[in-house]
Amino acid sequence: MEDEMFANASDHTITFALLEETYQEFLALCRENGWNEAEGLPLVFATGIAYLKNEREFSRWNGDDRATEFIRLARYANERNAMYSVMKFYAYNYLQDVQKLETQVTGLRGLLASTQAALERERAENARLRAELAQRE
Repeated sequence: MEDEMFANASDHTITFALLEETYQEFLALCRENGWNEAEGLPLVFATGIAYLKNEREFSRWNGDDRATEFIRLARYANERNAMYSVMKFYAYNYLQDVQKLETQVTGLRGLLASTQAALERERAENARLRAELAQRE
């Protein structure tokens, strides 16, 4: 599924100037949502793009053909809801996978700790036996 979603994906770095007031508003938005700056910038940027695309869609309202526009916008909303539902489904499944992996990692950490403790006991026993063997020779 990731191959399909990110088939032609690549990333770009952009640099641009912002007024301090705008930057402070951005930081406040990040604090309100619990984002760090690196998470917030792409989210705000992508949200802005989605907003502008939706504004363009809604600006097509034509007084003479409102019924057709209403149907088109309803279909557009349905498409967006369908995409959201699919993303929500995958996000839920990924969250479950993460929880399973966290549980497995916790178990593996416990197993590692007990194995390391057993190894240390065996090394101590090995060293004691070597010393005893050296004493007898």
